[in-house]
Amino acid sequence: MNNPTMLPDDEPRVASAGFSFDDDAMPAVSDPYATGPRSNVKVVSAGGLVFRQTNDLIETLLCARARPGFHSEDAPLTWRLPKGTPETGETVEQTAQREVQEETGVHVNVLAPITSIRYFFVGHDDGIRYDKTVYFYLMEPMGGSTSDHDAEFDVVEWCSYEQAVDLLEYDNERAVLEAARSLIDSYRRGAEQ
Repeated sequence: MNNPTMLPDDEPRVASAGFSFDDDAMPAVSDPYATGPRSNVKVVSAGGLVFRQTNDLIETLLCARARPGFHSEDAPLTWRLPKGTPETGETVEQTAQREVQEETGVHVNVLAPITSIRYFFVGHDDGIRYDKTVYFYLMEPMGGSTSDHDAEFDVVEWCSYEQAVDLLEYDNERAVLEAARSLIDSYRRGAEQ
């Protein structure tokens, strides 16, 4: 699991050519840990939704790992979108591209920002309460192979858009997939012209 990257409050969290995210436009997120003193550590992460089209079939790239406590070949899987934390000097968009390529083995081109999600969690190792924002970008494959994915995930697969909606573990990642649908349709129409 990646370590959270802390950013100062005044540092821009998105640097992408011609695009920016507007956090005020994102839906409000309820804070399940809102009781007690506020000790949030803000962290940021970035990832992508990679899509491809074959005839009328739209596929997206998902990553999975065995659920905690299971170790057999038929262990139930937790499906997610690829994402990770910035390295020193990276923009959030560069982080998204690098992390997707490392975690999936597929080389990608970033097309456009989709949305961001925000959630709160308490670190298992440190007990610190984190306020995390994850920025997602729409991406297209440019080569590589899912067989070259890193060890963070057990499985990386292309799934139909409909399968991906059903497989994704978390509602907020399903919302990213749904938010991307109109962008995917726009890119598909552009490719047909």
